[in-house]
Amino acid sequence: MLTLDIDPYTVVVSVFVILLTQQIIKQIGKSTIQEFLWLGYIHYGTKLNFSSQFTQLAQAKEQLHQLNKEKRTISAQDEYAKWTKLNRKCDKLTADIASLTEDISQSRASIDKLTGRLIMLSTTLPLWFFRIFSRKTHLFYFSSGIFPWYIERVLSLPFLPAGAVGLTIWMYAVNSVLSNVLFLISFAFAGKKVKPAKPEKKIVEEKSL
Repeated sequence: MLTLDIDPYTVVVSVFVILLTQQIIKQIGKSTIQEFLWLGYIHYGTKLNFSSQFTQLAQAKEQLHQLNKEKRTISAQDEYAKWTKLNRKCDKLTADIASLTEDISQSRASIDKLTGRLIMLSTTLPLWFFRIFSRKTHLFYFSSGIFPWYIERVLSLPFLPAGAVGLTIWMYAVNSVLSNVLFLISFAFAGKKVKPAKPEKKIVEEKSL
């Protein structure tokens, strides 16, 4: 299989940055990122007028509210023609609101899908690139005799000679360290936990006969 002659330092730094990004996304949560981008799309899209559906939906809901309010002030028997006209307008606005809501739901699904693809393109595909083309790159070396031979062999798995460290072991080590460090950081900033109170012992008094 084809391998590329990539500088080991480039591999080490690039893989570290990618794995760090992966761990941060994992801590934040993919759904949180999607929600943040969706809110940004709503905010800036409305300002720049390339997502006018939100404005149209708000206007349609306000008009429907006003029409329903007006309908309640008249009698369907005494002012049948006016009531019927208002009712037709309400039906049309209700259909418009349903259509706009469906369009917005589809836009949300598209944004979420695009976000997922961007996350994959930025974190998963680069790792596969390095796994394929840098799988035999020597990232680090150990002097002979520092570790027992079986540890040297494990550190060189799966493609390198004993005494060298390749991409597989480097990724495992980085992932382990990053996950532990980020866990400690998130734990430090987590809300204060309430210490559970000890259950009170019930004292049963024996009644003397």
